[in-house]
Amino acid sequence: MQKIALLAVLSLSCTAFAQSSEFELIKPSETKIISKFDAANMIARPRQMNGAPILLWLPGTNGKPEYITLLIRIIAQQGYRAIGLEYNDEPAVNQICPRSTDPTCAAKFREMRVWGTGTGIENIKNSMDESIESRLVALLKELQKRHPKEDWSEYLTADEKPVWSKIAVAGQSQGAGMAAFIAKKVEVLRVILFSSPIDSTRGPNNIQLAPWLRWPSATPHDRWYAVRNSREPFNKGLMQSYPALDIPADHIRVFTLSLPPGADASNPMIYHGINIHDPRYVPEWRFLFNDVTK
Repeated sequence: MQKIALLAVLSLSCTAFAQSSEFELIKPSETKIISKFDAANMIARPRQMNGAPILLWLPGTNGKPEYITLLIRIIAQQGYRAIGLEYNDEPAVNQICPRSTDPTCAAKFREMRVWGTGTGIENIKNSMDESIESRLVALLKELQKRHPKEDWSEYLTADEKPVWSKIAVAGQSQGAGMAAFIAKKVEVLRVILFSSPIDSTRGPNNIQLAPWLRWPSATPHDRWYAVRNSREPFNKGLMQSYPALDIPADHIRVFTLSLPPGADASNPMIYHGINIHDPRYVPEWRFLFNDVTK
């Protein structure tokens, strides 16, 4: 998500539900050796911790977990152990791969970011320690050490890998693309996409969707949910990519509200970011994340 759009709506995230959940901020460098992208991870707890699934939230480009306190609170209210995870989010996939003639560019990019494996592409070769999965594992181990009675180790296998079947994944913009890539490769509890992915590559005649969007999905399609805004610049691309991902039509929400008073509409990117900040969308968020306490 572009900084200008984010900053324009940031104040909305601190208005409602201020007392609903406990927050904890833990920087990645507190959990392991991290050389960059060290903004704090954010954890919100549901009322009932025992057996509650994790919701892993992945921010967009230039985003930080603590920017979305309202949404994270709502997720925790739905019964999840909500984790907003900091990760290597610059540059964005769509700053690199639309110019590439390699149809596997976006998949290589996302594999390197998520697992630190594969060949990567030019300038996208983060270490395994810097990968999304490694950062999540390190955070879960740290939470277990700090709060042993909360049983965070329940979400790690014996060989210290995430138990993805107990984890839902979600994100906005580039982060949603990472969530989708994870859900394609491993079976997760649920996947919720805000305004992404629209990964593309340069074909012989025009720009084409990245092939990985049509890969078979390890996560059943009835667990996929998505949002797009009718006025965001990427709307047309999302109208192609969500069907390519085979997301059920009744699991896709189209946000159409006008901007709230005081919001700057001069930059159309604000419609790309407003989906995760505007409290008027709380009922839709509750549908997307489901109430896992029922």
